[in-house]
Amino acid sequence: MIRSFTAFFSTFCVLVAGAVLADESVRIVLAGDSTVTDNAGWGHGFRTLLTDKAECINLAKSGRSSRSFRAEGWWQECLDAKPDYLLIQFGHNDQPGKGPERESAAESDFRAHLAAFVREAREYGIKPVLVTSLTRRRWSLDGHIVPTLAEYAAATTAVAQEQMVPLIDLHRLSIQQCEALGPTAFAALEPTTKDGPDHTHLNPSGGLAVAELVATELIRVCPELGSCFDSSRMEAARTPPGYRRDLSHGALRIVEDDSVVTVTEDEKTVLVYHKKSPPVPDGIAMVYQRSGFLHPICSPGGHVVTAAFPADHPHQHGVFTAWVKTTWNRREIDFWNLAGGTGRVLHHRVLSTFTQNDQVGFEARLIHRAEQEPVADVLEEVWRITVSPADGTCRKFDLETKQSALTDVPLIIQKYHYGGVAMRGPVEWLNKNDADKTEGLEISTTGCEFLNDLGSDRRAGNHQKARWILMSGELHGMPVSIVVMSHPENFRFPQAARLHPSKPYFCFAPCVDDQFVIDREHPFSSRYRYLVLDTHPNREWIEDRWQEWLREVSGQLDAN
Repeated sequence: MIRSFTAFFSTFCVLVAGAVLADESVRIVLAGDSTVTDNAGWGHGFRTLLTDKAECINLAKSGRSSRSFRAEGWWQECLDAKPDYLLIQFGHNDQPGKGPERESAAESDFRAHLAAFVREAREYGIKPVLVTSLTRRRWSLDGHIVPTLAEYAAATTAVAQEQMVPLIDLHRLSIQQCEALGPTAFAALEPTTKDGPDHTHLNPSGGLAVAELVATELIRVCPELGSCFDSSRMEAARTPPGYRRDLSHGALRIVEDDSVVTVTEDEKTVLVYHKKSPPVPDGIAMVYQRSGFLHPICSPGGHVVTAAFPADHPHQHGVFTAWVKTTWNRREIDFWNLAGGTGRVLHHRVLSTFTQNDQVGFEARLIHRAEQEPVADVLEEVWRITVSPADGTCRKFDLETKQSALTDVPLIIQKYHYGGVAMRGPVEWLNKNDADKTEGLEISTTGCEFLNDLGSDRRAGNHQKARWILMSGELHGMPVSIVVMSHPENFRFPQAARLHPSKPYFCFAPCVDDQFVIDREHPFSSRYRYLVLDTHPNREWIEDRWQEWLREVSGQLDAN
């Protein structure tokens, strides 16, 4: 009977609180250190998740501890703001080595400070919520977090239990989040400067990702606040994201595992995106490991029109993106030629899978990393791959890509004869002059041909400004082709295209014309359509497909 009454009373209190909240705006104040602030922590992200039923005042201050926050008068400002709820997170600056004006031992002064915060908040009619310290990202060699704030998290938990205060165990939740993503993926969520990554604080994306943890747990421990948060925005902020890893639409299907994202049609492979590097073949140096590319890409008949780790150029992998001659922070970085060791492009994480009309697709985030010390992530790149069902003549998919600066230092893409969005064909399409590169592979080379919309072949067409490029050859005695079309809104359209004189490789390279800059105000966006066929199409057929795409683009613009 007592237990039933307690459950009834708790439910009654939640319902009453919910009724009150429905009519009144809720004020939430944040107290803490830099990991809670708007510009280096989760405070701004938390605010963006709120509905108009709540307001958030962030009084967290960089460099403050549970001791100095009170001594400098910030705690009194929190009380004077008269919030309904007060979230309190400290620990980073209480640690030894921060100086006597800030330090507080976890088991003594720190606990006493938190207990006083709780008591005084309640005296002001405020509901306190304790939050354990956001973890620092100290990674072990096997990709786990080495905790540095565990004793302060334990002290906060002990005070919450003693004082019967709602607790958000952000220390535990943030460690789980870090390890679910891994060090490579989480790097895109932390600030990067010219001196390298910051493993304590958060960039805007990281702030939103951690804020979702805080908001979700706050709703769990204070369920009456559920209506104060926008569920759709919280779902979008979830990191790692919540999305379907096995998604079908008609004959098309997307399946994601730990290593790849595979798109199939009628159970036959259309394309594969690599989240991790495939095994490096014998005889190829480990420096050529790469993730974040498409291979294999298959024709309707099952012929593979791409290659990975080709012996002639092992840094070329299927469909990939990279710049060659760049400058960042007075450093020369080549993201393309991996053997130089200055830069590389790698997969960060899958963002979503989706269906639209009769198509399926996925979004993935990649990062462009400067590899020499200090290591720094320079760009983030988001790919959106949309696959259409085969139409009886070809397979079709679109690649949309957006590259954005991760630091305040611009990346200068220098004028150069290649670099951009590239396409590498199979080793069988090597020119016979390169046949020595296939020795021991039991592969006979047949060569391949190029054609652009101007009617030019690989020699005349090199560096011409082209709307589309056709690369075609034979595989197992059968004709196979791939067409890549450049979107009319692409930068410097029609773009110069690098057509290699002997290898099955080309790229759309706007850097051929002149240098340009990618910075926070000037992201780089582009879009391409890929058609894969078991024939050698003529120019007229490709032009019809081009006009078809233009009509699509026009219809999309009109719809917007």
